[in-house]
This record gives sequence, C-alpha cells and structure tokens, in this order.
Amino acid sequence: MKISKFTQRLALAAFVIALLPTGNAAVHAQNTATIPEPRTPQMWSGRWSEKLARVRQGDIDLILVGDSITHAWDNPENRPVWSSYFAPRKAISLGYSGARTENILWMLENGEIDGLHPKAAVVMIGTNNTDYRHYPTTHTPEQLAEGIVKIVRTLRTKLPETKVLLLSVFPRNDMPGAGDVGAKASEIASKIADNRNIFYLNVNKIYLKADGEVDSSLMPDRLHPNAVGNLLWAEAMEPMLERLMGKPENNAVIPTQKQEDDFYNWQERHEAVCTAIKKGPVDLVFIGDSITHLFGGPPSPGLRGQTVWDKYYSSRNAVNLGFGWDRTQQVLWRLQNGELEGIHPKAAVILIGTNNLTPNNARANTNEEIVAGIKQVCVTVHQKSPGTKILLMGILPRGVQPSELFRVRIEQINKELAKLNGHNNITFMNIGSAFLDSNSVLLPDVTTDSLHPNEKGYEIWASSIEPVLSKWLRK
Repeated sequence: MKISKFTQRLALAAFVIALLPTGNAAVHAQNTATIPEPRTPQMWSGRWSEKLARVRQGDIDLILVGDSITHAWDNPENRPVWSSYFAPRKAISLGYSGARTENILWMLENGEIDGLHPKAAVVMIGTNNTDYRHYPTTHTPEQLAEGIVKIVRTLRTKLPETKVLLLSVFPRNDMPGAGDVGAKASEIASKIADNRNIFYLNVNKIYLKADGEVDSSLMPDRLHPNAVGNLLWAEAMEPMLERLMGKPENNAVIPTQKQEDDFYNWQERHEAVCTAIKKGPVDLVFIGDSITHLFGGPPSPGLRGQTVWDKYYSSRNAVNLGFGWDRTQQVLWRLQNGELEGIHPKAAVILIGTNNLTPNNARANTNEEIVAGIKQVCVTVHQKSPGTKILLMGILPRGVQPSELFRVRIEQINKELAKLNGHNNITFMNIGSAFLDSNSVLLPDVTTDSLHPNEKGYEIWASSIEPVLSKWLRK
C-alpha cells in the first residue's frame, strides 16, 4: 500500500513529539491537551449556537480557529480590519474566549465545521494551555504541541481540500514562563508543515520590542492585540492568504453609484453638478467626499467652510464635486458619468479615501486597495481632461490620538500616495500635521468630530494649498 507524503509527515511529527521528554510517561499518556472536552455551557453556548447557525448557511471560504485572540475579531473595534482583509474572503471567526486545544478539538468533532468546504483554515491556539492562574491544569510545550498537531490533523481529515495555515502561539508577558511554553510548543508543532497542504507562519516578532518584551502599545494587557495589533496580524498573513486563496476583487476601483444614506439626495446632487458644469467656464474642481462636500460651493445642508470657500474660490470658476459618504468607487462613477464632461479645468484638488477605511453598506478596503482606488481617480481625471493639473491631498487625520487605528492606517496610505508626487502631472500635498499638535494629537479646535474640518480647519486647508493654486490658476 502506498503511503502519502502527508501521512508520512504526520507520522514523523507524532514520532518526534513522542520522543520528547515529558518527565512522566503516565502524564504523557493522559495528555489532556489532546482529549476533546466541552466548556461549561454558560461560557460559550450562546456563541456556539450563533456560529453553528452561520456555518449551516455555508458560503464560507476561510475559517479562523482559536481562543479569545481570534474571538476578538468579532468585536466592534476590529470590524474595520476584518471587513478589509477577511470579509471579502467570506471568512468566519471560530474563536472562543477561554478555549484551549481540548475545547477546540471537541468543537471540531461536534459539528462546528460540518458541511463546510473552505479554501483555507487559520489556526492560532494554545495560549490558555499555558495559563496557570486561571486553569487547574497547564501543559508542557510537548503536550501543547501534541494538542495543536491534533487540531491540524482533525482539520485535514474533516476538510481534506482545505489548506491549513498554522500560526505560532502569540507571545505573552502577563505571567512569567507562559510565553516560553507557547514559543517552544510552536517550534515543535511547526514540524507538521509540509508547505503543500499545511503551512506554518510565525508572526510573533510584530508584537515584540527589541529586547524581546511584548509591545504594550500593540498588546495593552501583554496578551491580546488591540485594533492596531490586529491590523499588523492581518497584514502579516496577507501574503500567505493570497498564496492560498488568491486576491479578492478590489471594489475600490469599480465604479459604483451611491451606497450609503446621508444628509442629502446623492442622485439630485450629481444631476445638479452635471448641469452646473455645462454652464461653464470651470477652471478648478474639488473632488472628494463629505470633507470636500461641506467646504462650500453648491447650496447644501451643513456647510461649514462656506465663508472660506467664498474668500478663496468664488472668483475662480470653481465647482465642488464633493459628495458625502463617497468612496473612491463612487467618485469614479461620477467622473465617468458626466461630472467632467466637456470641461477641462486647469486644476483638480482631490481628497478621497477616508470612507474606504470603514465598513457600512460596502466592505472596507485594505490600504493597498485604497491607494489603487485613489490612483484610478487620478487616471480618470486625466482621461477626461489630460491637461488638468492634479493637487492630490493626503487623507486628513481621523481620530484624536496618533496610536488610533485610522490614524495609523492613514499614515501608511499617505506614505504610498506621496510616491505619486511629480509624476503624471500630480502634485502630492499632505497637510495633516497642520491639524496636529507637537505630539501628533489632533488639535481640539479644527474639526467638529475628529474627522470633518470646521471653519478654522477649512482655512488651514485653503491657505495651505493657495501657493500652488495661485501659480496654476494665475489668479
């Protein structure tokens, strides 16, 4: 009988684990990390029922298996990153707070993945097996590795067409020695990877400082990643998920009409703008979302920068093409459906992308997707009006503290956008620092909601770009 390489690998991993010292052969024989065990109903029965119901619906291509660290993907603060990186892959979080390897094994054996045919499964489990403060038993690195390997085996048996991505047990500094057990167990369990059906990825370095200690700015309790920590986790896995599952379609570059409800009639505003530009002449257009919309120009509820707009642009044949709640895909649709038809403005100021960060009626986008969407907006402007000079604005700060998720992502996106400066008639300008104090904290008197500028904020914007526009418009 021919034995597959996969079976040989599993046998080898089991043999290696069996040879490792446990200190007590009887203990090894009764390794509870490998014996399926349910949690008490009050701990997880509600979530268990919820997840089973979702699994029964099917249409799931990616499962993430784990404990509270994986469970937290369902928390509101992590929804933007989940929506960007995992929602387009039809993912589900099968993480359970407090779960150990034995609990995951019970779940897998009791219907949690029955009927599924996902393309990939991500496994990150074991940190609770090292916890000697909250559990009556803990496991040695060898025992824990055996439990992790059994989970991978179970997934491969039940889901033979699914690729398994095994992650290292995340680092922890909240109790002495526990992190070392997880690290050693990960090293042992990693031997099961064959790089055909089972893959191993150690992402722990993203959470560690130079001295090896957990970075509390990413793991405030030295155990669970915060929103930025989860962003780094998603980014670290992205190349491997792309390899295993392919790349999701980037909806940020697909022209789409209105998707969100807001304070105005989107279609009516579009038609009014198209009518206005036909009356011409138009020398300057501002293209964007609500931040641009509320600057001034056509009458609209809630304008906050009209005085500033009148001061700088009333005599410059300027048209405001800002639409509240728009993402790059809505801008693309508008530009392709009349808003630049028949006009050739000397300059276009573009500020777009902040809404692509958030999930609502459309999924959120990754940083890479958002940059691609913004580039496509610039390309579309030049397709409609080749001679127009583009002043591309960096996305403005969103949130008060520099450590907040959106602030971190915006900084990353703006670094990529800056590479466009000087190419294809594009000038890039990032004025975000003018809205911040010396500690990069958002100034308290420049926005209405830590996102939209007030009149002072619009004055900052207008005065910052005036040297460029006065040169381009010559008036």
